[in-house]
Amino acid sequence: MRPFLLTFLFFWSADLVAQGQEILRMRRSLVTFTSDAPMERISAQLSSAKGAVDPSARSFAVQIPMGDFEGFNSPLQREHFRENYLETERYPDAVFKGRIIESVDLAVPGSYSVRAKGLFLLHGVERERIIECRIVVAPEGVRVTSDFHVLLEDHAIRVPRVVQQKISPEVSVGIDLRFGASIPSP
Repeated sequence: MRPFLLTFLFFWSADLVAQGQEILRMRRSLVTFTSDAPMERISAQLSSAKGAVDPSARSFAVQIPMGDFEGFNSPLQREHFRENYLETERYPDAVFKGRIIESVDLAVPGSYSVRAKGLFLLHGVERERIIECRIVVAPEGVRVTSDFHVLLEDHAIRVPRVVQQKISPEVSVGIDLRFGASIPSP
């Protein structure tokens, strides 16, 4: 999936530059997740997401390398997360791509509540999602934040009965993404 997304982003951005439009590329990211189960709370984060936004089309693509999550309560827990539940060797990335529903001008400074509608791919299962986001447009770039939930069963992530009290069937996800303008080529 990673080569597909990178190829998609490359041709998409090349096409935008050719049309004279400005693409916003992800400059910084923080993605967190929390599983709050009766017997255990698990949280982890990463700062290696990649992505781009086309302001004129209000479209976006975000790629999250699932094997990059750090934190957890122990190294063994991190290993189980990667190997047993998300199978990061087989499904290395989560991808969310789509459009911003509301008509918002990302060149006008301000704070906007919007909904992002698109296809969310996790663990090899793609689902259509609408995620509420907060966008702040400032001179230094565009910041996108959101908190939402993911049901493990929606993405065929199976939790063995023996650990069901330690892993929540619904995981909370938080994002804080910063986008900036790319430098147009001459």
